Amino acid sequence: MSVTIREIAQQAGVSRGTVDRVLNGRSGVKPEIRERILAIADKLQYVPNVAAKALAYNRKPIQIGIVMPPKEISFFDDIRKGIHAAEDELKGLGICLEYVYINNQLPDEGARAIQTLIANGASGILFSAIDDEVNRASIDKATEQGIPVVTFNSDVENSKRSCFVGQDLGKSGEIAAGLMTRMFTGKAKVLVIVANMKFHAHRMRVQYFKEKLIQSEIEIVDVIEGYDRYEDTFRKLNESLKMYPDLDGIYMATGHAGACIDAVKLAGKGGHLRIVCNDLMPEVEQGLREGLIDFTIMQNPVQQGYRSLRILYDLIFNGKKPDHEFQYTDTSIMIAESL
Repeated sequence: MSVTIREIAQQAGVSRGTVDRVLNGRSGVKPEIRERILAIADKLQYVPNVAAKALAYNRKPIQIGIVMPPKEISFFDDIRKGIHAAEDELKGLGICLEYVYINNQLPDEGARAIQTLIANGASGILFSAIDDEVNRASIDKATEQGIPVVTFNSDVENSKRSCFVGQDLGKSGEIAAGLMTRMFTGKAKVLVIVANMKFHAHRMRVQYFKEKLIQSEIEIVDVIEGYDRYEDTFRKLNESLKMYPDLDGIYMATGHAGACIDAVKLAGKGGHLRIVCNDLMPEVEQGLREGLIDFTIMQNPVQQGYRSLRILYDLIFNGKKPDHEFQYTDTSIMIAESL
């Protein structure tokens, strides 16, 4: 016999309306009461009437907010493909997506986006932005109001988000360091390019890359930030190539790969510098084909988008919590011959 909302309400000592709000991911319930209701529902193995809920949500769809960096950053195209694939599967089950694109250099924009989505009635939020106190506080406030947040691609550490979906970033940095040590058997000088060290994803790759190289003879001459912009990346890399004429390699942790390739070509270093980067944007694929890039480390962004929305939907719609705090997607290495 199936467990009813009435039974959960009786055991929790609250009204059926309060249980309904909790199980449907709506706000207006104190955190300690919410936790008590969810614990009882889990203990009783409560299974929601999906058909009835879907019918109700088709009349008034669940609103899910998606906060991510500017649309022109092409890497996120694949994440959106994954989100759209999950959205297609959930058609007819009552969801409505609202994208908010923010300036990834301004921390207040992430917080404002969360506040706006809450004001607009969002039942849950997918979030990928700078890892700082402002965004952390905004995520915590949303969660305390009963609005779950799932971070994707780049985490916000020590926040109350439900889980993180993305690459094992420490492993990614270590793999890059491992590839460098195999290309250089002795002393070598390497430059690191990153988009923005305020992003958890970017910072973790660089941190683990550095730590893995401590026992090697590879020297990291500098870490430069390009902010995912062609002009900044090209200018800073061009200056670095002049400053370090004996440079041996580049680790492009994140950033504008096209600017990196153009600067290397302009300096006449194409084929001489060993380059490790991440992901497979068109510029990276061309760099691999031309022999300018040695390796690229893949993180399956389509899966990041897909799993993020499915996890958040299950959390809101079914009250199902993620199995793990960190939901890692596959990490793999690609070379020119893989294309």
